[in-house]
Amino acid sequence: MPARLTAYLPEQAAAEFYLATGEQARVGRTPENDIVLGHPSVSRAHARLEPVAASWRLRDLGSKNGSTANGGLPTDEPLGEHAWLRFGDVTCEFRLLDDAALARARQEQGSRQHASAVHQRKLEQSRALPDLLRGTLAAVVELAGCERGFLLVMGPEGPEVRAWQGLDASVLAAPAFAGSAGAVEQALRERRAVVLNDASQDACLGARASVLAGGIRALACLPLAVGDEVLGLVYADSREPGRAITALDLALLSAFAERAALWLAARRSELQLADASRAAWPRLTPAPRGDGR
Repeated sequence: MPARLTAYLPEQAAAEFYLATGEQARVGRTPENDIVLGHPSVSRAHARLEPVAASWRLRDLGSKNGSTANGGLPTDEPLGEHAWLRFGDVTCEFRLLDDAALARARQEQGSRQHASAVHQRKLEQSRALPDLLRGTLAAVVELAGCERGFLLVMGPEGPEVRAWQGLDASVLAAPAFAGSAGAVEQALRERRAVVLNDASQDACLGARASVLAGGIRALACLPLAVGDEVLGLVYADSREPGRAITALDLALLSAFAERAALWLAARRSELQLADASRAAWPRLTPAPRGDGR
């Protein structure tokens, strides 16, 4: 029976792999493997997934950091319909798929690509800057499968919140806003997308009290940059368990953010005009030291 393996690599988007009926799949760090997990804790040839009866079983191939199935050592027993596997420090979710489920999964991938194209066409038609900012944020929240988010624009005094969804200004202005500071600071500093699945498990951000209190399950933070200049940033997160933000999602989000940055640059003059309501916008500032964040 076909199956899907979702790999939650630390500090990366989730990677999805589909296992075909009757074919073994070797797991390892290097490109010659069927399932490539690019993490230093994974051996070059780490493990093998073998079809057995109506499911699959896991075989470790003498890896340095070992493999587990549902917290225990691999055995000859089938994995069943659902199992949690671990290869070194990489946690993976194994799930059997019938033909209908496999077709739905592939259809969903196509639907996300179509949704990205639709959002791009809508924003290309935006004439007013507020519509562009709100549309960009709404697109990122939807494409990431999240519930809420905000969009920052770099102002003369630092990043300013210019649009938000699923939140209000008072929540954004609160020092304990869940998960914002660490991801935003990292994405702006490194000028790259920050994507996490179950942020409470991330070694860097998970220790922050704000993340643990907010219970973030998925997070995407995308800088809006043109060349070497960062014009702003889009943040989205989800507090409810749901689908992971995958490598495909990240590719779509990154491409969308690149286009949004170009649209934002084209309207740069509008950003430089005085706005009477600017005083009402919350600013995202680093938390004072010593507060556990």
